[in-house]
Amino acid sequence: MEKLSIELDTAKQRIAELEGNRAALAAENARLKAICEDRRTFIMNGVQLGFIKVPTVEIDPALETIRIALSPQKTTPATDTFLDEVKTEARKEGAYFVANRMLAAWEAGFIDDTAKNAADIARMILTSTEFMANAREGDFDRSFSDGVLEDIAEQLRKGGSQ
Repeated sequence: MEKLSIELDTAKQRIAELEGNRAALAAENARLKAICEDRRTFIMNGVQLGFIKVPTVEIDPALETIRIALSPQKTTPATDTFLDEVKTEARKEGAYFVANRMLAAWEAGFIDDTAKNAADIARMILTSTEFMANAREGDFDRSFSDGVLEDIAEQLRKGGSQ
């Protein structure tokens, strides 16, 4: 039994190591993709502005360099899927953090509201994690919240209900 326990611990360590390697490779791949896109944009802007002259002779090696730089990038579905998973998990942890902070503030008396309302808000925040994997990228932008907060501030300045 002890031998199995040791083997299990060893396997768990190896899995953690491989998961760390996978995450590092995906992050590195994402950085490389961003660099390629930046270079493509730089070259296209240079050509459009006339700073980079496109060779006109088919045998000019510079033409092949520009062709490669401007050609569409190969897709990286495994990297994209992995990075989506990482983003979703990070966002979930962010929601847990927000719920924890909000409830801690309520417990400490910084939020003057009923226990039911505090619990409802915390549950709503925690339940939002169920929808994160399929949410659009724009759903993670804070502009909607900022707009609503501005509207509330305006109502309060005009003497609206609190």
